[in-house]
Amino acid sequence: MKQLTKMLATTLKTVATITLSLFISISSVHASPNTAVTANLVKYQANENLLICQYQTISASHFQVFDTVLDNESTCPTNIQVAPQPMLTKAEEAQLKQMLSRQSN
Repeated sequence: MKQLTKMLATTLKTVATITLSLFISISSVHASPNTAVTANLVKYQANENLLICQYQTISASHFQVFDTVLDNESTCPTNIQVAPQPMLTKAEEAQLKQMLSRQSN
């Protein structure tokens, strides 16, 4: 009787482990809203002491502005890690886009 109880307990543990493993592997994985994503450089412009870099992710544009003297930057990195959603207000984003389009003319 003890041997049968022991075999039953071992079998139940094995079934529980397999079930839990399958549940974890089948369940969908969702990234945290705080997970950084890679943004690729799409456009840049240098103007006096400012270097304006525009990056693109699948869902949004991101901007990085460097003061070439203070930040010691002369070129934009080809890609950067950013928050999934831009941190700029719509007005700030519009102003940067306007500066980029004005300078490229």
